[in-house]
Amino acid sequence: MEPTRHEEEISSAIMEVALSLDDPSARELFLERVFENRDDAKDEMARLLEAADGAATFFLEAREERAKVTAKILSENGRSSMPIPVRFAGDEEFTEKLGPYRLVSRLGEGGGGVVYEAEQELPIRRRVAIKIVRMEVENTTALARFDVERQALALMDHPNIAKVLDAGTTPGGKPYFAMELVTGESIVQYSNRHKLSCAQRLELFVLVCNAVQHAHQKGIIHRDIKPSNVIVTRQDGENVPKIIDFGIAKSDAIPGRSITAHDQFFGTPAYMSPEQVALTGIDVDTRSDIFSLGVLLYELLTGATPINRSEGPELTFSQIRKSLLTWETLRPSELLAKLPADSLRALASERGTDPASLIAYVKGDLDWIVMMALEKNRMRRYQTANGLATDIKRFLTFQPIAARPPSGIYVLTKFVRRNRFGFAAAVLLMVLLIGGLGITAVMYERERKTAAEQLRLKNEAQAARNEESRLRRQADARSNVARAAFLLDQGRIDDADALWKDYPLSAIEPSLEAAAVFRSLGDWNSENGRRDQALQCYRLLRQANRQDSPQKILQGDDLMAIAAALLSEDKSEYLAFRDEMLIRYTPAESAHKAEHLLKVCLLQPVQPHVIKHLRRDVETMGNPLKTPCPAWSAFSLSLFELRSGDHAKTLEACDIGLKSPERKSSCEVSLLAVKAMSHFNAGETAEAADILANAREISTKCDGKDFSRGQSIPPYWFDWAIANLLVKEAGELIEGPATETAAVPATAR
Repeated sequence: MEPTRHEEEISSAIMEVALSLDDPSARELFLERVFENRDDAKDEMARLLEAADGAATFFLEAREERAKVTAKILSENGRSSMPIPVRFAGDEEFTEKLGPYRLVSRLGEGGGGVVYEAEQELPIRRRVAIKIVRMEVENTTALARFDVERQALALMDHPNIAKVLDAGTTPGGKPYFAMELVTGESIVQYSNRHKLSCAQRLELFVLVCNAVQHAHQKGIIHRDIKPSNVIVTRQDGENVPKIIDFGIAKSDAIPGRSITAHDQFFGTPAYMSPEQVALTGIDVDTRSDIFSLGVLLYELLTGATPINRSEGPELTFSQIRKSLLTWETLRPSELLAKLPADSLRALASERGTDPASLIAYVKGDLDWIVMMALEKNRMRRYQTANGLATDIKRFLTFQPIAARPPSGIYVLTKFVRRNRFGFAAAVLLMVLLIGGLGITAVMYERERKTAAEQLRLKNEAQAARNEESRLRRQADARSNVARAAFLLDQGRIDDADALWKDYPLSAIEPSLEAAAVFRSLGDWNSENGRRDQALQCYRLLRQANRQDSPQKILQGDDLMAIAAALLSEDKSEYLAFRDEMLIRYTPAESAHKAEHLLKVCLLQPVQPHVIKHLRRDVETMGNPLKTPCPAWSAFSLSLFELRSGDHAKTLEACDIGLKSPERKSSCEVSLLAVKAMSHFNAGETAEAADILANAREISTKCDGKDFSRGQSIPPYWFDWAIANLLVKEAGELIEGPATETAAVPATAR
């Protein structure tokens, strides 16, 4: 008669209590009281307990012994429904050839089989691992387990799981399968030998979790995840873990293959989950692998497992079981903190860090992740390997993890629900307090705004009075400076200088009203050789012009005067002025304005980006012959082509200007200087020297005066200043920097 579920639960409970009693006499007394007058049931339970105690050897010795213990439990309990095959001869010598494979060497063996390295010759040549079942006991469960491993591996296709390539039987009838040859070290040994950091170990661990998740999705539970079953190798410069040995895997996806309850004993004690040793009849599911992953993560971080494996050989099965079910796990950071200093230093060195940094890295989120994976109650563990991997990845990317306790908002919500009336009273009191404070604040704010408005009006009145006084002083200063300018025109220089001592130019703020005064005084000082005073005037004029429309300023010749004055005295100040021109005055809106802009900006060599910036203004200026001043427009165009490095176009523009009948002498000298530099740049040194000599001769003859069509016309000082600056540049280019050029002539305007 088959036992009912209720009877199975009672038997499991009795067995659990009996296993917790280490004293044989106490256990015997317990069984006599429980099974009073039921000798058959008592004898059956005694046999089960005896088999369970023998499982300690199963955990700690070779796999051959595990198979014997399993067969004994099955035969004594009379539960096996599988037929017992004829016993196979053990340790027979295999031939060198096994189907398409040539056996190369023996890699290892265990209770489930022997693993060989082999070379496949057909249809392709490659190295593989061949696992051949070892059947040294008449145990069909071993065959079933071997078949489960073979079919489980065949079901899976993941880069971090060893792949099954082929299957067959040996000439002696033993089943075998060929799988991917995985060479490397266990994940712990590899990490330690290569001194991988904690972050690198976690990245490896995430790959292992992904592989386990793949197995679970295929209905496969590994049940023996431990460092020696996770081999790490190098592929394409990357660390690649591979999960091997599904020899005790449990599969829900392989029809006709079910592993009975006793199979839960298979595994490695230090990495087994509580439900694997609980003997409560609870089926082992994927969360058992999550626990083993937690132990593996614990070892990767701390170098030890939660249970001290060195004590294993001296423990009975019930002691091992009790330890797995009742021990209190230290958090990884706590274990590290309790290690001797030398051990901790060596451990940190293997992880490429120092002891303090290692503990600080592990403490906190990693503690919570590990402890959640090691929960004895599987309902409180991560429910999937992917959940564990996700938390690790969130930790590596500095994101909140799921394993940490609830947030402060959640705690507050619970507190409010437990103390509704007290909380309601506190909220009411808080509302009254806030209301009173709000009324007080509103009244205070009104008073503050009234006082602030009074102060603002007072300050505005004072500011108006100050502005009126300032404007009056500025008007007086401009009046006296204008008077000084009048005295200069009258030739009364001493009187003008005396007036300037009382009303210096620095007393006048740059303004549109003062711009005309600055220009007039600047021109007079330039024409009379007073360069320092002229430079001060043009600097003030430059500031005053910033307050006017850029296009309006371009229409006049203020910018040319400023540029000539600055370039004659301070090249760096001219360059800053040119940068301001490019920003403020471009693009020009007419041909006349474009001619002025190009002339001012190209008096010195420029960078390519300036040429690119000014090309639009060249297009605006257009054909020089169609502009109001063809000669000067041709000069501006020749400057642009010279700075651009186009020899032919430079000469073409110069010829247009030199052929213009309205050209001024100062313009002709400027064009000849540009033409000389262009010929020199083209390698025509002799012709360049002749043209430069011609330019100097004209400059010397004119002596500051200007002519057009043979008639004398009023000169502009800056026209000759620009001409002589270009002659000087041409001389330094053609003859060398020691060449002296004619000075800017002092002329009457």
